[in-house]
Amino acid sequence: MKGGPALHDADSPLVDEGVIGLGDLYTLRKGEMARDNVQGGVIRLDSEIVKIKSETASAACMYYDDAHKACRIYAHRPVECRAQKCWDSTQSITVYYHRCLTRSHILQKISWLMDLVNAHEAECAYDEIRRLVDLRASGDSRGAQGLQRMVNHDAHFRELAMKKGNIPESMLDFLFGRPLAKTLNQQFGVKVVKLE
Repeated sequence: MKGGPALHDADSPLVDEGVIGLGDLYTLRKGEMARDNVQGGVIRLDSEIVKIKSETASAACMYYDDAHKACRIYAHRPVECRAQKCWDSTQSITVYYHRCLTRSHILQKISWLMDLVNAHEAECAYDEIRRLVDLRASGDSRGAQGLQRMVNHDAHFRELAMKKGNIPESMLDFLFGRPLAKTLNQQFGVKVVKLE
C-alpha cells in the first residue's frame, strides 16, 4: 500500500504514548474521495480515516527509513503494518476495514481541540462542498461563491488555530483534514484561490 497506514483502535496507545505524534498524522474526512487500497479505485468515504503522513518527496510512509530499508518504529508499528505479509494479504485486508481510529477517539482527553474540529467540520463539511460543486457545475454562481467562502474560512480557521491556539502547523492536516483549496482541485477539478 502506498503512503502511511490508517490507524485503528488498537493503535491508540501509539498515539497516547507519543510513539506517533499528532503532527505526523492527517485526516481524510467523511465525504472526501479517497483511494481504496484493497478493492482499487476511488471511493467516497462513509467515515473519516486518520493516517500517517507520507514523505513530502515520495509516497513512502514518513517512518520509512530509505537508507536502511526499514521502518523507524518497527517495534511499535501500527496494526495495518503488522498485518502486511507479502505472501498472504488476507489479514491485512481484514484489518483495513476494521475499527479505524478517529479524531474524536484520539482527542477524547483534549476537548478544546475536539471543539475546534467540530467547529471546522460544521462550516466545511464535504456534503456541503459536494452540493456547492454540483451547483457550480449547473451554472449557478452561488456554488462558486459558496466554495470561495468555504476555502477562505478554512484558510482563516487554520491561521487562527496556529496564532491563537498555538497549534503547530504540522497538526493542522490531522485536526482539519487537508486544506480545501488543495482537495477541491484534486478531487473535483475546481480551482479556488484564497482571497484576502
